[in-house]
Amino acid sequence: MMQVIGDVKCYHCGHISGQVVGSRGSRGDRLVLQSFRPRPGYRGDIPGPGDRLLCERCQGPVYLEDLKPLPVEPVLMVETKPKRRSAKTRAA
Repeated sequence: MMQVIGDVKCYHCGHISGQVVGSRGSRGDRLVLQSFRPRPGYRGDIPGPGDRLLCERCQGPVYLEDLKPLPVEPVLMVETKPKRRSAKTRAA
């Protein structure tokens, strides 16, 4: 499954209330929304699971715009050196 992110935009007034994050199936035909990220200064109610997304400004219907793959954060691999034994441990 591929993670995607898109803007929540109003059909009526064009206001962008925030973004949604979701996952797309391997065939790309189904989108499952997982979270809503409100825009900075958002004053509406945060929708919960099963709630309908509405425009923060006019309560109108919304659609997803600019749906794109969510950037994957790189995993930082750190090489560790084996611990050195002290002189006492080596002498024994």
